[in-house]
This record gives sequence, C-alpha cells and structure tokens, in this order.
Amino acid sequence: MTKLRIAVQGCCHGQLNQIYKEVSRLHAKTPIDLLIILGDFQSIRNSQDFKSISIPPKYQRFGDFISYYNNELEAPVPTIFIGGNHESMRHLMLLPHGGYVAKSIYYLGYSNVIWFKGIRIGSLSGIWKMWDFNKQRLSWNDLESDDWKTNIRALYHVRLSDVAPLFMIRHRIDVMLSHDWPSGVVYHGDIKHLLKFKPFFEQDIQKGELGSPATWQLLRDLCPQWWLSAHLHVRFQASIKHNKRNSQLANRSTSKIKKNSNEIDLDLSSDDDEKPPAVAKSEEKSGPSLKYDETRFLSLDKCLPRRRWLEIVEVEPDKSHISWKDKDHCMFWDPEFINNIKIWERNEDALRNKSFDDINWMGLSQSNGKEDIEIEWEKYAVPEYTLDIQKDEIGQTKLFADKFLA
Repeated sequence: MTKLRIAVQGCCHGQLNQIYKEVSRLHAKTPIDLLIILGDFQSIRNSQDFKSISIPPKYQRFGDFISYYNNELEAPVPTIFIGGNHESMRHLMLLPHGGYVAKSIYYLGYSNVIWFKGIRIGSLSGIWKMWDFNKQRLSWNDLESDDWKTNIRALYHVRLSDVAPLFMIRHRIDVMLSHDWPSGVVYHGDIKHLLKFKPFFEQDIQKGELGSPATWQLLRDLCPQWWLSAHLHVRFQASIKHNKRNSQLANRSTSKIKKNSNEIDLDLSSDDDEKPPAVAKSEEKSGPSLKYDETRFLSLDKCLPRRRWLEIVEVEPDKSHISWKDKDHCMFWDPEFINNIKIWERNEDALRNKSFDDINWMGLSQSNGKEDIEIEWEKYAVPEYTLDIQKDEIGQTKLFADKFLA
C-alpha cells in the first residue's frame, strides 16, 4: 500500500535551517514527499516587514527565511505553510489566496484547499478572536499609508470570509490544517498528561475556551482523517470519533462555549498512552463525498531543543486523482473550494450580518448546481516555480483572480 510521507512541523518562528536540517536527515533515510509548517512562519523579507509583525522589538531578527527568499538556499522537500499570529502581514496580505514565497515553499493564504500527490489538504491561517470574526480586515494599501501603526494583531484573526468556503465543502478532506486548536479536541485526548506540561491551561479547559469554536464546528462538519495544529507550543494528540453519541457530546460542549456559562466537569483520570489512535474509514471505501469516521488530531511544539516539534505522518493517496498521475504537476488548486469562494462573494452582503449558526452552508453550496460538470483539471494545476516569482506577490494574486474570480 502506497502512502505519502508528510513531515509536520509545529510553529516555525523563523527557524527554517534547523527544521530543514532535521527534514534532510529523515529524508535521507526514507524519502519525504512534503513538509507542512503550521504557522508563525515569519516570512520577513526586509527591515520594513518588521513594522507588520507582532514581535517585541528586542526579539525582532530576520531569521532564516530571507536566504530562501533571495535564492541563496533551497528547501530540500516541497513545503507548504499556513499563517499564525506572528507573521509579517506586510508580506502575506499580498497573497490572500496563497502563492510562492520561495522556490519549493508555498503559502496557502487565509484559507485554501489544494491537492498534492493525491492528498486533499484544507487549511485555515490565523487564530480565533470572536470580536473580529464578522469584521473585514483593513486593506494593505490603507495599512501601508498609515505606516502599519494600526493594531497589527487584529490582522491575524480569522474572519467569516476565511471559513465560509470551507464550511461549504461537501467532498472528503484528508488533512486539515489550522494554527490554533479546534476548541473541542482537548476533551478527546489525555488532559491529565497535557496539564503536566501546561498547568495554566486548566482554567480555559474548564470554561471550554481553549481553542476555536469555529474550527471545532468545522472539524465535525468535514470529518477529515487528520487535523494538524500548533500555536500552544506543546505536543498533544486526540482521537475524535464521528458517531451519534460523540456528536451529541460535541453539541453540548459547543453550547457551553457559546454561552460561556457552566464550567465543564473534567475527568482527569486518563492514562498517559502515547500510542497514536487507529483511524477507521467509512465502511464504503469508494466515492469522493465520503467522510472519515474518525479524525486524528496532532499538535506539535515550536522549534526548540528537547521539544517535540516535528513528526512524520503517512496518508494514503487517491491514485485516481490527476495530482497523483500527472508527472509534470503534483499540486492543484481545488475546484470545489474556488467555486465556494465565488458563491460566498455573490452572497456576502446578505450573509455578513447574519448569525453564523443561521447560515445554511450546505444549501449555499448545493444551490450552485454544478456538481456533475466535468472538471478541466489542467486549468487548476498550480504553475511551476519560476525564478524570483516570489518577489511578484501582486502578480501571483492577479493570476489567480483573473483565472478563477473574474
């Protein structure tokens, strides 16, 4: 059985050289197909970018990225990454739909779904803050004219427009990426073990406030095989079974998160079992619309000595997909996700002020009526890297918009 070997990195914090050193070591033993970095990448290109990143001045430094941006170094394996809450937004805001930031290093934008060698990967950058969820971000031009003196941290906060196309997804996602944790996953892992390393999490766990309720709802809707996160600087794993009983428990947990009322009664008697949970797929193996019966959640630490910050996961690819069969292109944009962006843009004015829970996401996606149209997959191939394309961020975004959103 062929499986893709995917290296998963927690927060990067500019430590690309150390990460790639470890990836190269593992790659030499058994080839690695892809590296995923789960945020706080810190793509600082020049001194001006420090104005747009939430890092105290005494800790600001260029890090390793600039050497890759200037083609002095090259990633040893294809790399994709999402944004966290310590990013150079003066850079990444120019790539809202994603794009190359260096050779073999691809940013996934505010949210995305891509295919890579037969694996369907969804992503969401940023962190959850309820007060900014329904607001629009300021534009890059407005921030630049104000010399980035506005609240930079608000730029990292997830918006309704970021998650809307993901909530309309109807077909199976293999791997989902987010910087912060879905709020319910902590109750499906070893809380006692977690609190040994992070005792100050206990109050948030008791209140149901550790993580994002929006991505917890998304996890329960999408039911991916893997959900990968970082942000909290600790390794944690969980297994979420998508059956009726667990759905009822999840609904009660989400209700308490929304109301922020009664504290959750925690059972801290779980064992310190480090074995990864088995994943059971749907009994019907075929059909692209099927979801997984169980989601493996894994969060990793930041790149520091004696921390658990990089691991290998293996995922079985869909060998019938063009991203597996095409020898010239291994990465494709996802037609369903792109179509969902267009559906959202057509309905945004009517939906933006509605309660999130009152929006019929499935109805929106089904209203388009293009399910049976044959996809011209060649159109969705992500172009191969060309020299210095990473320095034309506006051009990359224009190419995407002209191709799909015009």
